[in-house]
Amino acid sequence: MKFNLDNLYQIESGASHKKIYRFKNQNKGKVVVDFSYNHEDYLAFLEVNNFLSSINISVPKIFDADHTKNIIFMEDFGDIRYDKLINSIYLKEILINAVNSLIEIQNTQKPIINNILKQYDFSAFKIEIAEFVDFYFPINNISNDIAHEFFNIWSQEFKNINFKFDSFVHKDFELINLMYLPKRNDHLKCGILDFQNACIGFSGWDLFSLLENPRIYFDDKYNDELLKYFFSKTKQNIPFNEFFFQYYFLNTARQTRIIGRWINLDKKNKNNYYSNYLNVTLKRLKKSLFKLQNKKLSKLYDTIIVK
Repeated sequence: MKFNLDNLYQIESGASHKKIYRFKNQNKGKVVVDFSYNHEDYLAFLEVNNFLSSINISVPKIFDADHTKNIIFMEDFGDIRYDKLINSIYLKEILINAVNSLIEIQNTQKPIINNILKQYDFSAFKIEIAEFVDFYFPINNISNDIAHEFFNIWSQEFKNINFKFDSFVHKDFELINLMYLPKRNDHLKCGILDFQNACIGFSGWDLFSLLENPRIYFDDKYNDELLKYFFSKTKQNIPFNEFFFQYYFLNTARQTRIIGRWINLDKKNKNNYYSNYLNVTLKRLKKSLFKLQNKKLSKLYDTIIVK
């Protein structure tokens, strides 16, 4: 795979470490993705793409890959990101296209747990919620005693739930990683990107990543309907009330983690860009706690969330 850097220009890739380039004068419809920062992410992207390419969904075609430079030459899905559309076109239509893509994934053969696709577990869960303690607690002068209580309650509640982490999870199935492809039909209009962080976990994870977006508080009037729709169309091994509880339990933890993540990113970048999302994420968190109806967690958050 040969190309001249002079013929490329870099495009936005969000908070991701990878770099994405388009061609200036040729190869329209194709991009160069540079994973030189991390060989494991490069391999993960290729493996997950290979798995998802066998499913009736829209993921980019890979034309070539350079294992020595960690560079991928692949299909360009354009610029019409879901986050740019979410408040400007019929909301339910684009959401259901994304949900139907998730249903296609969940109803296919289960991927294999291996060195690339690891199984989510309590250890990974604890590392994630620790971001909240590490970055939210210090700026709000919350004591170490409450930090200890925080981990203790989350640990107890997690271990009281009979999780079956056996499904493919994109892990970043957010509006910024979904592209609208108007020339395709039905759910294939939803182009899916950035799946190098995929794992094996809770089947509804990507659904709350989509519907409970921590950056944009769009109208959530379809969320309950789409949650039931997803459950009815996928092969679940638990009753709906259990699925509902696990869904909001893990979403509450995710919103918690993301609050810490926003603060950390602004600390690293020495600006307040991601802090602009804090109000939305806090609203998502409070809503999720209300849906969850877990007395211990609700009481805990009453003491640590600054009003």
